[in-house]
Amino acid sequence: MAKKSRRQRIQDGETMSSANPKFEDNKVITPLNPAQVDAMNYLRNRTLSLLTGPPGTAKTLLATFVACEKLQKREVEKIYYVKPIVNTPGEAGIGFLPGNLDEKVAPHISPLADALNVFMSKGKSEYLLSKKHIEFMPIEHLRGRSLHRCFVIADEMQNATTHSVMTILTRLGDGSKAALLGDVVQRDLANRFGGDGLTDAVNRLKFLPDVGHVEFGMKDIVRSEFVQSVIRAYSDLYTSK
Repeated sequence: MAKKSRRQRIQDGETMSSANPKFEDNKVITPLNPAQVDAMNYLRNRTLSLLTGPPGTAKTLLATFVACEKLQKREVEKIYYVKPIVNTPGEAGIGFLPGNLDEKVAPHISPLADALNVFMSKGKSEYLLSKKHIEFMPIEHLRGRSLHRCFVIADEMQNATTHSVMTILTRLGDGSKAALLGDVVQRDLANRFGGDGLTDAVNRLKFLPDVGHVEFGMKDIVRSEFVQSVIRAYSDLYTSK
């Protein structure tokens, strides 16, 4: 069998040790509009970043890239990806889903995996996930934890309750940062739960000195021209929210 080149071994994740994940050859993500400039600045420099707005504005991608950037620089030791397990709040959590733990987690971590694969090889992203440098964490598993020197990416927070968001944010220990992401138009919470945790967090926290908030608009959609046209067709949902 022919010996693999160093580049191929890096792409396959074979040169990375558990203690020191390597990020050679990662693609550099650069902001494409002023909103993304602000988002990356907040993600790098604020304890909490609130990124809200329509799909296709790269909220998850930007948060994931900056989190990996900080992991590479050893500013954090771990990345946690957090999102609501069910569309409507209740007691049925991840334990009620079929399959083993990896099979339960796979559908929920796919947005993060998609973001990772934009700027690193699939082999490298799979390595980081398999070695738990990047780990999915159900919200209910956060209670009682103290998370030090980590970056928490809390996605789809429009489907989290106010208490769930408070649970996430009160876990942050020394050297930790968090990003709350979501689109309130895609909110699946029933009205009886009194609104969503993302909107509540923005209203409560956006003026705190170590918090940054970016509200992306339709003009900031970068996924594709088709997505832009779809969101414009549904623009009444955004103007009436």
